[in-house]
Amino acid sequence: MRRNLPSTALLLILCLAISCQGQRQDQAQQEGQSQEKTASEGAPSEKATPQKAASRPKISLELESFDGGFFSIEKPKGWQVIPAGACATFAFLIRDPSQPLRQIFFFGEVGPIYLSQQQKQVDRQYVSMGGYPSPWMDMPVVNPLTPQNFLAQFHLIARTNIARQFMPQCPRLENFRVISASPQPCFLPGGQTALIRALFTREGMVGEGLFMAGVAPLLPSTGGPGGGIGQGFHVIGISAPKNEFAQVKSVLLRSVGSYTISQSYVNDCLRQQQTAYEGLLKAGKTLSESSDLIMQGWENRNRTEDILSEKTSDAILGRERLYDPGTGQVYEFENGFYDQYQIRQNEYEMNNLQPLPENSYDLWTAPPLDGSAHLR
Repeated sequence: MRRNLPSTALLLILCLAISCQGQRQDQAQQEGQSQEKTASEGAPSEKATPQKAASRPKISLELESFDGGFFSIEKPKGWQVIPAGACATFAFLIRDPSQPLRQIFFFGEVGPIYLSQQQKQVDRQYVSMGGYPSPWMDMPVVNPLTPQNFLAQFHLIARTNIARQFMPQCPRLENFRVISASPQPCFLPGGQTALIRALFTREGMVGEGLFMAGVAPLLPSTGGPGGGIGQGFHVIGISAPKNEFAQVKSVLLRSVGSYTISQSYVNDCLRQQQTAYEGLLKAGKTLSESSDLIMQGWENRNRTEDILSEKTSDAILGRERLYDPGTGQVYEFENGFYDQYQIRQNEYEMNNLQPLPENSYDLWTAPPLDGSAHLR
């Protein structure tokens, strides 16, 4: 018999062992019947009708069953499943081998990480004087300890010896830029959980994702070695190249919500680590519930977040956008083009290109054409 996996490996085993609800079968049916909601819902502030508008690539993902022995999941067809850890530390990464920006991941625990540079220096001095080396010596400092700061340092965490031994393919969320963050209930004393929309890069390409992560302190600083550390938990992420993320997010969340684990495995983990779970008995959420929260956060977002996402992408890539008021078509250029264009504007047939208005939702979310290839 299988039951839903709780959303964090710390909470995961407990909920399953006592009262986890059955899989939400109707969720997948409703998702399959509904059309993808786009960020352009609502009355536009400026309406333009491009003559030859660019279009975003059409992405279609089909889910297939994956049996990992003690767990199963509906994953995108052809994607790799990379599991790691066990019980409280169990994690998985599901990734498209042809495009690593397309991924789903879950980590029950991540850390420990340092809460201050002072504590890290204390540990280094202790080791340099012949003390026993700490396995987390190369972990970064996350100060203040918030979900946003934690994910912003995730690329440094992924490079550590702990991470490489645990999962060599650990996602590296380089240049992590937060677009929005909304607090979520947190079950650990002194901890925080947040739902975060962000952009990041990999090999010069921009990805967009939705992430849910919790953080909490583990040990206070005492002035000696071994203290002043915290931990990440309940780390869930879905991502894709920015220009396709809106199309595929619901399918990725369906995959997250489909994760199940065998009751026998749950029982074995409880026997091994019963004490560690007793205090978390009332706090668990299933991954299905977490996927619902993530989807709700996306659907309830402010439209200004979409504009900010586009502007942030331009800043990362060193680009700027202009549009033709006569056609409504948007073009993208290298930063600084408009300053030179204004000087020689009358030399172009397209001599009326303008910067996008700050709050024009339709223009900022329209797929741009390559300006250098279309400028006449």
